[in-house]
Amino acid sequence: MRDLLLVGFLFIAIFYAFRRPYIGVAAWAWIALMAPAEWAFGFSSSFRLNLTIVVVTMISYMVVEKNKQININGLSLWVLLFGFWTLISTVFNLNSDPSWVWGYWNQFWKILLLFLFITIVITKRLHIDTLVWAIVLAISAYAAMEAVKFILSGGGHQIAGRAGIIKDRNDFAVAVNMCIPLIIYLAQTTKQRSLKLGLWILFVLNLVSIVGTGSRGGFIGLIVLAIAFWLKSRHKVVLFLAALLVLPVLYEKTPEDWRDRQATIATAAQDDSSFIGRLWAWKISTMIAMDYPTTGGGFGAILEPNLWNYYAPRTPYFPPLETPEIPAWQNPKAAHNIYFQVLGDHGFIGLTIFLAILILAFLSSVRNSGQGRASGVFWYQKLSESLTLSLIGYGITGANVSLAYFDGFYAILGLVAVLTIRRRELASMSRGSIRD
Repeated sequence: MRDLLLVGFLFIAIFYAFRRPYIGVAAWAWIALMAPAEWAFGFSSSFRLNLTIVVVTMISYMVVEKNKQININGLSLWVLLFGFWTLISTVFNLNSDPSWVWGYWNQFWKILLLFLFITIVITKRLHIDTLVWAIVLAISAYAAMEAVKFILSGGGHQIAGRAGIIKDRNDFAVAVNMCIPLIIYLAQTTKQRSLKLGLWILFVLNLVSIVGTGSRGGFIGLIVLAIAFWLKSRHKVVLFLAALLVLPVLYEKTPEDWRDRQATIATAAQDDSSFIGRLWAWKISTMIAMDYPTTGGGFGAILEPNLWNYYAPRTPYFPPLETPEIPAWQNPKAAHNIYFQVLGDHGFIGLTIFLAILILAFLSSVRNSGQGRASGVFWYQKLSESLTLSLIGYGITGANVSLAYFDGFYAILGLVAVLTIRRRELASMSRGSIRD
């Protein structure tokens, strides 16, 4: 049955993508994030869904789109520069199996291609909202399904991602945190009451799903988002009092093992083996970058056994914190930090470019929000605020996961770039002509 549904979706997506390139981009993003082929068990599991939609969308853009305009702003240039630098680091990679690194780069440039097509195809509010819906339906809808299982099991069901890069529960918690602001944007701007109610229910279930992952980083990200929303709210006192009354009750209703795990956040550095493993990974990533400051070790450098074993004996007294010796049997650990991940993979230059992307995207989104408020364009303002919160969530909780090359992050960057381009219109056109 799943295979038939998947094939049906593919034909429908191809039909509409060829007629409307923006639908192709939305389907492209949905497939990249949802990986629906992983849900199939029969003949459709071997279909190249993403490749098919990409090709159809590109052909559609070339054939259907009449007024082609490639608007490249500062953010787009930095993202493309990062892509170029990852190519340089791939050429000079230190992996004993260079073909693995080239295979990783082959996946990453497709993510950059999605970013590029978002910036050139997505131009109107309809296009933007369609893409936002695609992102929400890919991640948040799955999170809601898992939350229902978590509730029905009395907290016994362990929530994790299903496929691809968000399969790990910590990664999945970050992805859900990034999507929560987008759910709120849709709920704030949707006029149909039943749909609005459904979105608020989806919002609550996504909160539950983060609890269900048991991820400490995801819980911290949720707290950060809650504080950010509270600071932006006009009803700070009411919300504060409601939180004082409701949150302790909800906390007591959570599973005991979840409460025990969250209680270790403050002491993780002293007695948490997983945190010690992260320190090892961060130290080795830094040492790789110090020895190869320009290009680092290439994609997945820290996962290369030869590099790991070479630097492992030097980790105990490498600053700033003293750590236990790495056992000889210990396999390489992922960076579990987007910043150290990029540092080890692409050196100090790669990290500088990556940080520039994050900072510029954040500042651009803040400016977009301010321009939307000044122009009285509600949807533009709210979406800009939501994207800002998504970036904050990614930047903070990313310190706990290896998600530097996450499709969802580059889709968010694409939306920020599109809104930044439209900011010029807000400044030059009347309110009525820009609302849609």
